[in-house]
Amino acid sequence: MPIKHLVLLEFIICAVSAGLPKPVLKMDAVNTKYLLRWNWTYSTSVNFTAQMAFSNTASYKDICFGVETYCDYSAHLDYSGEYYLRVQAETRGDRSDWAMWKFCPDADAPLGAPSELRVEAGVSMLIVSFKEPMAENGEPMSAVLSQNSMDPAMAFRLMFWTDDAPSQRQEKKLNTTAHTLSLNAHTRYCLQVQAFSDAFAKTSPYTLPLCTTTLGPTLFWNILFPLLLFLVLLGVFGFLWTRKRWRMFQVYALPSSIVLDSKSHQPLLVPMENTCPVTALVAMPTAEQVPPFSDRPAPAFPTARTGDRLL
Repeated sequence: MPIKHLVLLEFIICAVSAGLPKPVLKMDAVNTKYLLRWNWTYSTSVNFTAQMAFSNTASYKDICFGVETYCDYSAHLDYSGEYYLRVQAETRGDRSDWAMWKFCPDADAPLGAPSELRVEAGVSMLIVSFKEPMAENGEPMSAVLSQNSMDPAMAFRLMFWTDDAPSQRQEKKLNTTAHTLSLNAHTRYCLQVQAFSDAFAKTSPYTLPLCTTTLGPTLFWNILFPLLLFLVLLGVFGFLWTRKRWRMFQVYALPSSIVLDSKSHQPLLVPMENTCPVTALVAMPTAEQVPPFSDRPAPAFPTARTGDRLL
């Protein structure tokens, strides 16, 4: 029969017999933080007693008492110890049976993820740094693990990939919390880190991805394109400004005070007439050329003057 059915059956039996059911326990642990929690929906006016012991037959020590549905064991358990924890509900002189939980921190407490991941972009490289998982008292978890193992206590796995190809991921194993990756220039990369311990068979979750772009030599087009664009815009602006000024000059009319005299209303600007002097040459016969026996008088020819035109 499934566990949840057994718990429900036990709850019904206890309710029918007017007894309190046992709390349903759950351990919420990470690194050296140990919170024992339990669900309770039977009654609201209930106090809970949480205890611990080094073995199932040893005397138990009270750790928590009250209405809260959790107990913090972090300050009472050594990382390499084995403990028996139990919780009991009590109300109006009625008590439930003890709910038991066996707990070994070094085997049962998961390893937390690294924190404070930082990535600094350089020329064709990324400088990665982070903070390893920390114990509840502020001590690095590598120091806690090294007290119980001769092997290297903790290592880290760095995963990285380009932003445009997330399926092509690469990994690097690190023994320190800082590392420099040699990568391609002008490329956006994403990274995440996890901690693990082979000696304790523990692996933490990955940190959230952090993305940044590597630097590199200044690209030629990064300078040339803005310069060309500026020159084009400058030329267009100059052309439009010149065209506007030329149109203003064409439609501008001279004031009447310049074109006409204010007193005589005669134009001050009179166009100059060009004259073309013409000289007419007329051949006159001499006395020797007149026929001697002609009875007709010689015709009278007008004398030509300078400036006359021939009709």
